[in-house]
Amino acid sequence: MIKARLSVSIALLVIVTDQLTKFLIRTNLALHEKIRVLPFLDIVHYQNSGAAFGILNSLDERLRMGFFVFVLIVAVVVLVALMRKASEDNKLLISALSMILGGAIGNSMDRIYAGSVTDFLDLHWFGHQKLHWAAFNISDCAITVGVAIVLYDTFRSARAG
Repeated sequence: MIKARLSVSIALLVIVTDQLTKFLIRTNLALHEKIRVLPFLDIVHYQNSGAAFGILNSLDERLRMGFFVFVLIVAVVVLVALMRKASEDNKLLISALSMILGGAIGNSMDRIYAGSVTDFLDLHWFGHQKLHWAAFNISDCAITVGVAIVLYDTFRSARAG
C-alpha cells in the first residue's frame, strides 16, 4: 500500500508540475519567443511534434500518434510491472520508476491533446549554437533523472548481490 501511494504521489507530482509549467509557457510566451534567464539558460516556447530531439517529425501524423500511443501503453505496462516487482524497501527504485511514468504520461498528454509537446528549457554554452542542447521540459527531466537512478540502483544491486 505504501509503495502504491508513493508511486502515485510522485507520478502525479511530475504530471501536474509538467502540465502547469507547459500551460504557463503556452499562455505567456509566443511560439519561438525566448527569455534569457542565465548566460547558459533560456526559457523558450517550442512545440515538438516528434520524439526526443525532433525524431519522427516528418512521419505522417496518424502513424506518429499511433506509434506514441503504443509506446505509452507498453511503457505504462512495463513500469507498473517493475514497480510491483520492486521491494517495498527500495523506495529509490520505486521513486525513479514513478518519475519515468509521470514523465511519459506528461509528454503523452501533450501529444494526445495538442499534437505536439511543449518544450521550454533551453540550455546552451553562453549562446554558442554549436554548443547547444535541444529544448526540453519537466517530463523530460523526470524521465532522465529517473533513468539515471534506475541505472545507479541496478549497478548498486549487482555489486551487492
